[in-house]
Amino acid sequence: MEAGAALVEIITDAGIDTAFTVPGESFLPVLEAMRLNRNRIRVISVRQEGGGSLAAHGFGQLTGRPAAVFVSRGPGATNASIGLHAAYQDSIPLVMFVGHVRSHMIGREAFQEIDHATTFKSMAKAVFVPSTPEEMISMAKEAIELSMDKRPGPVVVVMPRDFGDAEIDFSTGSEKQNSQTGCNTEISQQCDDFVKALKNSKFPLIIAGELARQKKGRSALLNFANKLAAPVLAAYRCQDVIDNYDEHYAGHLEINPVKYQDSLIANADFIVVVGSRLDGITSREETLLSDKLWAHIHEDNLVLERFDAKFKVTASVASALSYLTNRLDEQKKETVAWRDDAHESYINFSSPGSYPVFGEVDLSIIADQARKRLPDNAVIITDGGSYARWIHRFFKFKAPLTQGGSASGAMGAAVPGSIGASLATNDGRPVIAFCGDGGFMMTGQELSTAVRENIPVKIIVCDNNVHGSIIKGQLDKYGASNAFATVMESPDFVKIAEGYGAAVWKVESTATWDRSFTQALDHNGPALIHIKFDPRDIAPYGNEKDAV
Repeated sequence: MEAGAALVEIITDAGIDTAFTVPGESFLPVLEAMRLNRNRIRVISVRQEGGGSLAAHGFGQLTGRPAAVFVSRGPGATNASIGLHAAYQDSIPLVMFVGHVRSHMIGREAFQEIDHATTFKSMAKAVFVPSTPEEMISMAKEAIELSMDKRPGPVVVVMPRDFGDAEIDFSTGSEKQNSQTGCNTEISQQCDDFVKALKNSKFPLIIAGELARQKKGRSALLNFANKLAAPVLAAYRCQDVIDNYDEHYAGHLEINPVKYQDSLIANADFIVVVGSRLDGITSREETLLSDKLWAHIHEDNLVLERFDAKFKVTASVASALSYLTNRLDEQKKETVAWRDDAHESYINFSSPGSYPVFGEVDLSIIADQARKRLPDNAVIITDGGSYARWIHRFFKFKAPLTQGGSASGAMGAAVPGSIGASLATNDGRPVIAFCGDGGFMMTGQELSTAVRENIPVKIIVCDNNVHGSIIKGQLDKYGASNAFATVMESPDFVKIAEGYGAAVWKVESTATWDRSFTQALDHNGPALIHIKFDPRDIAPYGNEKDAV
């Protein structure tokens, strides 16, 4: 069997059923094998490699298993690095296969050659560079397993051009089960010390992150929060970690600090960080917990070693929280009141219309009306950009794995991410991508991919014609008349959508949103809504210092 065919056999046997690619001559045998296995793997040809990797990010974020990305070396691989970096920071499984130069040309600065191990080692769990065709196949299988093992993340496999059509002896071999870090004897001791401290807490607080979002972790989190009667703050862009209407939910740690959350953190006497790597926004650049008694649960020891938590537990969210919950006492009355006050503060803070706007479009009402129109399991993706803070503040997430986008701040993630999310759900639920004019201009061409593949995503372009976050800081620091390189000239997004073949609506006032959104949802295919809003309405926060 040719090694290219064997590679496709091994990845489909391992559960990969979706792949994204910009095709390259260096992996033609692999493409042919995927063509012959179209009943086992769906291959989406995207317009740019970054769109492919971000689509795979959106797929893995919802499924907890990797999609494959096939790209060429050099320009192709570096284009795709944006999705690789996002997947690494968001702990999302993804496997990127890179078609390389012929094996005898490696290291000789051949056409489009780069050193993949050096290039990608800081944004991938591993970079596999095989020395034989047989090794390429075994490495492909290992890469898939590694991408889902413990803390998930992206893995890169290099495919030298001459390996693809090399004849090899091939057998699939035995399957390896993914491991989860459970509560072994050592971890049990860590948890027992942890429980003693928790029992003495009157004002406990939970910060829950990316590894708590999967269904098992989410269920264990809710049971733990209920037994403890503790408020739950969602780490940055992890709002679906718990039903936002649940009495334990206390809001989202956004780029902008919020007074009631600052008070909550200041008054907490014990903080439990669950499944969060404590990114710079969530941790307020690592100042949030500097003087607190706190515990950290995470599967990655490298993450735990970065911080000085009093209690460190290397375990999966589900196993650690289940163990802890079974050993806690019943709720205390004062703790219940503490939890209820926190949730009430969140409800007041997230009330639509509560933040003044200058223009004719109020994104808080748009977010709230979207929630009312959508089923609980609809997927909402937000791109990088300041407009997203309106959605984060005023849209309430209910069901698990319904928030997409990247905590890395990668602009351009929403449109391709929505394609990946739609393929991941594959059950007819709405997938909505909110993006700014800047983010859409980076990867909006993938809307044409959605049209070609009949993937019915709905794209909401929030257009204020500026780089919002940047111009806000620029004008605050240098004066209102000194905008520079931050005011854009948006194209006609209606004509762009029509050119791609998508249905399209334009919204210039809050009053026309609900009807346009309803019609877009009813449309059986990809659609775009162009919202024109005032550049002064950058984000629903005051002039407080950003977290980063």
